[in-house]
Amino acid sequence: MLPIEWGEHMFRRLFAGLLTTGLLLIAAPAFAQPPMTETVTEKNVVETFVDVVPTCEGGGPLYTVTTTVNRISHITAFDDGRSHETFTDTGTFVAVPLEDPSLPSYSGKLTVWGGFNANGGAVNGTFTFNIRGTGSDGSTFSNHVTDHFNATPNGTEFFFTHCHD
Repeated sequence: MLPIEWGEHMFRRLFAGLLTTGLLLIAAPAFAQPPMTETVTEKNVVETFVDVVPTCEGGGPLYTVTTTVNRISHITAFDDGRSHETFTDTGTFVAVPLEDPSLPSYSGKLTVWGGFNANGGAVNGTFTFNIRGTGSDGSTFSNHVTDHFNATPNGTEFFFTHCHD
């Protein structure tokens, strides 16, 4: 049989230890670093590149494309490697035939959105592209594309694209 003093002392130590542990578990989030967040807004971002008029079939004659968009991007990053990122570009475009001046020029509106998430074990992202244009000859086109990818912690990867003209 243990002396009473020893039992009370052990009880007090156990109680103090449990109380301290409990308080640390409750207060731990208060000691964790807050996530780093950043939002960037840009107006009238101009980019010029060579590409085709977008279609689900792909291909076609080359055009010099100039886009003018307003862009907003946001990132939230945690010290443990988790992150969430998103961006949106919305604006206008002009597409001029690169090699064949007999082809119509196009102008119109576009929106591009993307989102990405990582949690240290898995990553995923979804991107959408929407565009509508009118040609100098009166023709019109529209194109919507959704891309998605997912990579699991065991390395399995999934990907799909859905396109609609």
